[in-house]
Amino acid sequence: MGEIILRPVPPVAMPFTGERLTSDYGGQTQIEHLHRYLIAREWCRGKDVLDVASGEGYGAALMAQVARSVTGVEIAPDAVAHATGAYAASNLRFVTGDARDLPLPAALFDVVVSFETIEHFAEQAVFLDEVRRVLRPGGLLIVSTPDRDNYSPAETPANPYHVQELTGSEFRGLLLSRFAELELAVQRPIFGSVLWPEHAGAAVPVCFERRGVDHFERSDGLSRPQYWVAFASDSPIAPLPSSVYIDTGRLGMLSPPEYEERLRAAQAQENHAVGVAEQSRSREEVLRHQTEVTLARLQAELLQAQGVAEAHGEHERAASIDPIRAELAAAHVELAMARGEARGLVIANEMTERACLALHAELTAAGRRLTELEAARDRMEQSDAVRRVDFDRAEADARALLSELKKTQARAARAEAGESAIVASSSWRITAPLRSVARRLRRRQS
Repeated sequence: MGEIILRPVPPVAMPFTGERLTSDYGGQTQIEHLHRYLIAREWCRGKDVLDVASGEGYGAALMAQVARSVTGVEIAPDAVAHATGAYAASNLRFVTGDARDLPLPAALFDVVVSFETIEHFAEQAVFLDEVRRVLRPGGLLIVSTPDRDNYSPAETPANPYHVQELTGSEFRGLLLSRFAELELAVQRPIFGSVLWPEHAGAAVPVCFERRGVDHFERSDGLSRPQYWVAFASDSPIAPLPSSVYIDTGRLGMLSPPEYEERLRAAQAQENHAVGVAEQSRSREEVLRHQTEVTLARLQAELLQAQGVAEAHGEHERAASIDPIRAELAAAHVELAMARGEARGLVIANEMTERACLALHAELTAAGRRLTELEAARDRMEQSDAVRRVDFDRAEADARALLSELKKTQARAARAEAGESAIVASSSWRITAPLRSVARRLRRRQS
């Protein structure tokens, strides 16, 4: 009986966006990732291991089952927080960091694992220098990357998360520029996954592949592998075993499974967001102008809506406005009386006439304002819902006008007193109120 390996699964999976594999996603991508980590697990027994770009953390947790210690480094803080909470073990930890600037001391690890990472940035040589720095002498790097020729042929859309994909020869040359020893394996997912050494000697299996309805293809070794898996070190590397991963679940390889549909939906949503952002940038000036026009219109509407309150406050509105209306009506009557009294003074003296004309102008303006308030009151009674703040402003305006009218009433009363003084005085006293009115008029004109 073979070894039974427990698959680490988080209580809650991170959402799959296409940038990194999570337990929320299955199918071909899940198969090829799990196969790589299972192979790496064989080389990590009793070792101190670093998993660069550890993502959701399932691979680091898988290797921690046999390693002395495993450290996962991931650039995304949310992924680090998720992995720390989902995969708890005494020999496992996760830290936030960039693969090109690892936040770790030198010569700390026996094995560095990094799957599907190097193609995500252009500073690939810097990444390998960082790997060498944290590896102990004779340490091992296990690293994978897509084969550009087979993973991204010209007629297929590019992976939006990849910055610099490599061919097999480019990948080999890059690794040999930093490591003396190198063993390469090729990988291709089928109904499961096959991963075997690039050069397996005379015993290379014969591969038969169906190529459509009417044709098959025979090849020596694995044809059109999509991935390279490299084992690099400054010390000799043991021969690589051939490896097969068999998935007995329902893969849905002949038609896109639900996970593929979800991936396309996520990518479509991201593309839509990018398009909206571009449209927003191009319409920025138009939107700013429209906003200014809208603000101006709203300000005009607010001015027109002064005195109108919310419909649900009808009783409260009536209780607040009706007393003010009563006061305004009384003031209107009093102003009419004051207007008549002022006209009487005009007959008495030319200066008194000028003062009364000025007072008449004030009263006329007050009358117009009173009419406006009454019209606003009518609009208020017909309105269904207007902000309370507009009602408060109207109430404040009404009270200010009432105060102004009371001042005018006081002036009219004083004028009436002057008229009474004229009626009650002898001829030499008649001019005294007139002189008083003249003084007030001169003060107002100055």
